[in-house]
Amino acid sequence: MRPIISVFAFILVLGFSSGARAAEPSTANPSDAIRGFYRWYVTELIANRQPLNNRRELKRFATERLLNQIDKMKNSPDGLGSDYFLDAQDFDNLWAKNITVSDVKVSGKNATAEVRLTGKGEMRRRLKVSLISDGAAWKIDKVQGRE
Repeated sequence: MRPIISVFAFILVLGFSSGARAAEPSTANPSDAIRGFYRWYVTELIANRQPLNNRRELKRFATERLLNQIDKMKNSPDGLGSDYFLDAQDFDNLWAKNITVSDVKVSGKNATAEVRLTGKGEMRRRLKVSLISDGAAWKIDKVQGRE
């Protein structure tokens, strides 16, 4: 009876772990990496959490170089002034679901893309996002506002 329970437990654990991985956002190409990041980031803001304080999760989506640069900006006398990744001081809840990625250009390990976050009325942002591939994933390395 024990071998049957062990096999059942193994299958159950395997099923849960593979299901959890399927729910994680893909970073296999620049568009998916950007959509996954902004969906996570804005959802964190909606939940009144501070995504910039979640270094472990940020490392999945952004380069270490960028995270260090943001830390330096946060600690400077002027501070950030606005949200680095949104280029805005406020956000719209609809941005988590209305992410458009276009004009993706890949050159070796580098990529750029235009990003639109669309909300109610005038609540929209246009961004240029630069990414770097670390071999296994595309990570954001720079965000520039287009407004």
